[in-house]
Amino acid sequence: MDSPIIPVVVVVLILLSYRLVHRIFVRRLAQDDRLNLRPLPGFDVLKTQIGRAIESGSQMHITLGQASLHGPASPASIAAINMLGHLAEEGCMNDAPPLVTVGEATVLLAAQGKLRHSFEAVNRPEGYKPWLVHFVAHQTEPYAYAAGVSGIIHQDKITGNVMMGQFGTELMLIAEAAQRRDMSQVIGTDDPTAMALATAVTPNSLIGEELFVAAAYLDKTPEQIANLRIQDIVRLFIMLGILVWAVIQFVTNL
Repeated sequence: MDSPIIPVVVVVLILLSYRLVHRIFVRRLAQDDRLNLRPLPGFDVLKTQIGRAIESGSQMHITLGQASLHGPASPASIAAINMLGHLAEEGCMNDAPPLVTVGEATVLLAAQGKLRHSFEAVNRPEGYKPWLVHFVAHQTEPYAYAAGVSGIIHQDKITGNVMMGQFGTELMLIAEAAQRRDMSQVIGTDDPTAMALATAVTPNSLIGEELFVAAAYLDKTPEQIANLRIQDIVRLFIMLGILVWAVIQFVTNL
């Protein structure tokens, strides 16, 4: 076998193994009603906020940060927009759509599209209004963005605050504005500085990779949970591989 073929064969075997393991997990989970996942209080609070907004006829505020969809921080913005879709559908169905704030043009268009899709999914396309998504300030002005979002939190009839995406230290200004109104908050970000501030503000924080598993926790379909469990297995093998490599390097350098 020629050497250039070996990497291709390895990749094909890895993909086939993934599909096989995924199918096994899906079948097992489809027969198991428990579908247990590691508890993350933030997702339970999110569901509570949606219910509270529907019951009170108010709105839940969701801010998606200032990272664009075409840069190093794009995964955080994409995860935040996907979460918006999961959160918005129930509110749109019950005439309590979320109020969304953004700080980047590509995120603005994506958020408007996601909210429109949520209304269409519940057969209420006439309920969509472009002003439900606010462009607050450009990404080069994080504190102007924080000030604008804080003003919206104070002025509108908001019952909960959700911050998902990439934030910096300006996160604290928004969180403090919500605290003044005694709001329940959920904060998810991948920025280390913002993570530290988020954990100081609320126990309902989604740190790092927890931001990217919203679909599995909110929908809890066997396919999504199977993906999470396979990722955990892969992560375990990677950790063991790093540990074995470190031990080998240590022994050979003695």
